[in-house]
Amino acid sequence: MAGRIRADLSMDSWDRYFLHAQRKYEYGEDLTEECSRMCRVMMSRDSRMRSLIIENFRPGDYFFVKEHMVGSGQIGGKSCGMLTARKIIENSRPELYDYMEAHDSFYIGSDVYASFIVENGLWDLWVGQHSKDGYFSLSEELRDSILSGSFWPQIEQQFLHLLDYYGQEPIIVRSSSILEDGFENAFAGKYDSVFVPNTGTRQERLAAFEDAVRIVYASTMSLSALDYRRRRHLAERDEEMAILVMRVSGSHFGRYFMPCAAGVGYSCSPYRFLETLSPQAGMLRLVMGLGTSAVDRTEGAYPRLVSLDRPQASPYHTTAEKHRYSQRKISLIDKETSSFCYVSLDDLAGSLPAWLRRILLEHDTQAEYTLRERGVQRSVEFVSCRGIIQNTELMELMQGMLQQLRETYGQDVDIEFTINLSEDGDFVVNLLQCRPLVVRSPGTPGQDTPAEDSGRKESAEGASPEGGEAPSGPNASILLETLHSSMGMSRLADVDGIVYIDPVAYYQLPYNDKPVIARYLGALNWHFREQEKTLVLLTPGRIGTSSPELGVPTAFSDISSFSAICEIAESRAGYQPELSYGSHIFQDLVEADILYGAVFEDERRLHFHPELLKALPNDIARIVPDADSSVIGYYDLSAHSCRLMLDMQKEHLLLTMNKQSFGDSHGK
Repeated sequence: MAGRIRADLSMDSWDRYFLHAQRKYEYGEDLTEECSRMCRVMMSRDSRMRSLIIENFRPGDYFFVKEHMVGSGQIGGKSCGMLTARKIIENSRPELYDYMEAHDSFYIGSDVYASFIVENGLWDLWVGQHSKDGYFSLSEELRDSILSGSFWPQIEQQFLHLLDYYGQEPIIVRSSSILEDGFENAFAGKYDSVFVPNTGTRQERLAAFEDAVRIVYASTMSLSALDYRRRRHLAERDEEMAILVMRVSGSHFGRYFMPCAAGVGYSCSPYRFLETLSPQAGMLRLVMGLGTSAVDRTEGAYPRLVSLDRPQASPYHTTAEKHRYSQRKISLIDKETSSFCYVSLDDLAGSLPAWLRRILLEHDTQAEYTLRERGVQRSVEFVSCRGIIQNTELMELMQGMLQQLRETYGQDVDIEFTINLSEDGDFVVNLLQCRPLVVRSPGTPGQDTPAEDSGRKESAEGASPEGGEAPSGPNASILLETLHSSMGMSRLADVDGIVYIDPVAYYQLPYNDKPVIARYLGALNWHFREQEKTLVLLTPGRIGTSSPELGVPTAFSDISSFSAICEIAESRAGYQPELSYGSHIFQDLVEADILYGAVFEDERRLHFHPELLKALPNDIARIVPDADSSVIGYYDLSAHSCRLMLDMQKEHLLLTMNKQSFGDSHGK
């Protein structure tokens, strides 16, 4: 007994408490009070999440988490959401849980982040950055200091034990902050996650792992994260960063490592690419390889949209269209270069077994026929994940999982997952993330949009109970009108200004100059961020992409002040919008109640007359003096009776202006 007491006294209070609780558990004593405390100090501060955890966790589950922790504190929102979702499926739908991949994660507690700040002499800078004056001005200095910080020997030993456990299997270091993935705040894409190939000597692996942890810590100081927190009234709250370390789910394919497929799933989707689909059935955004292509808007990222009531339905009618808008780049880990990268299907195809090619790829028979007519015998394949969506059992599992999580959470959810397959038809699903989903219900213009929350000038004048009538009259001039290509809450609003980025002029810019347009846009956004104006952005291709050739490479902090954003198709420049429901940028738009639309070059575009804007003065130089006014323009419409209407029941978007402002020659 004396030895046991001495052992207890050598522990800190954190370890002693868990040891005490575990002994009571082993003796069969009641642990109701201890479970409540373990949940509070280790799992979550959010009362709704704690209720879900306590309802679904058994005492042994808390001890399992504790045994897989590095340091102390809380494991953060992402870890909590993932673990809780898995327990919900295990408890409520064991027949689905049988198909789930075994859980294999570690958690770096939030106290390690706080200790890192103190141990590296950053406390005063950290306090200064948390002040009103230093919130933005000191963030870059603190970020750079975090990136150059070091870890103390005791914590490095725990890191080494973690790495020894995983051997040389790839891992991913994921953010799991205290505020992340909550019922009110998703923080989607705000913080970094870093793939670690985990190869080389023990010290090389430790160095790469520590770099990844520092990158995640430093991402708390990114402009996107800070702007998000400020807009969500979270700037005064401490954002303690815990970390989720996961074994990368997947298999070895030659020099590459990846899951067969991955993606994001939603229990409800406001985007219907066919009118007959049910939003309540849920949807998947499915890709081959790692799931980064499903949430990031990068080159070659065209995921397969799967409506779970009709998985094989497609927004495209021909094989050529399916091929054109198919996934061109696959994200994976290259073992030879020890790096995470995107590769083309041509580079990867030779490493794939024939049975997996049959599941993930599809032949472009039209292209093959054309080549044969020219005397060329060549196979033309593209990524379609057709074999996955034709797997009825797998699709029913995904829908059942989403429906069960929605029922237990009491609201819609979104998840991240991987799918791994075997040649004999078996499959496993790994649930990587789950968080409550903000879905704003469509309704009549002016009635659903909470003007007191958004600060925008919304009005129900002229809107009918059935969904609203288009603004009209002898002086109405239509700037933009589309059908079946918008997402967001119904609304009717007076527009104060429009920012228009000319697609052809943007295309003609040298490649290295294109990101400058994002800087101009960010400056405009910063200028208007506190003015509560209703602003519309018309921009070529994809907003929020990291690839300048696809659109303007912005972060959400560059566009967060806009009330509506419309992506413009322009065949002369090769720009194509993507209504990428499920991407990080779309989650930001939903949370901020920003209307999101596309201006396609087909029957969905009824009117588009940007020349009406060019009849007005371009005020961009007044706000951003060095901006290139031939590419980007700001047009003040506060005196021109400009109105924006979205009727989501009819999927009808309309933007009108006062015809008298331009003269009869411009009105149509």
